[in-house]
Amino acid sequence: MSAQVTCRWLDGPFCSDQDWARLDNLLEKRGWSPLNRSMSRVYLAEQGDEIVGFSVLQMLPFAGPLHVKRELRGSGLADKLATDTVNYLVECEARGWFVVADSPHVPRLCERLGMHKVESPVYITLSVGVPTVSKKEVA
Repeated sequence: MSAQVTCRWLDGPFCSDQDWARLDNLLEKRGWSPLNRSMSRVYLAEQGDEIVGFSVLQMLPFAGPLHVKRELRGSGLADKLATDTVNYLVECEARGWFVVADSPHVPRLCERLGMHKVESPVYITLSVGVPTVSKKEVA
């Protein structure tokens, strides 16, 4: 490596338009969707003026749970609640959102709302301050 790599945070709402445009151009070249600037923070690695790496934190809303009293199921209330929720997310310009389909009715509802099932493995942490574990410690 000829030049030293430096790292810094880009806070979407507060970084320069020039820095954000550099990141947007790189995302576009890779065929990736642009980030929602007001809901993203990026840890940027640079070598001189070149972006050589980045790690993105995005506020990607979790939509759920959705509940309807048993007596009102099948009445269209779940569809209304879900549709109005999605409309709000669109109004907020959310880059996307995710749903955990833990009921047999949820996949059909999600598909009607234009969502698609993720084929990639998804991982989650449910607590704050989860320590980082190296691969050597896991093996």
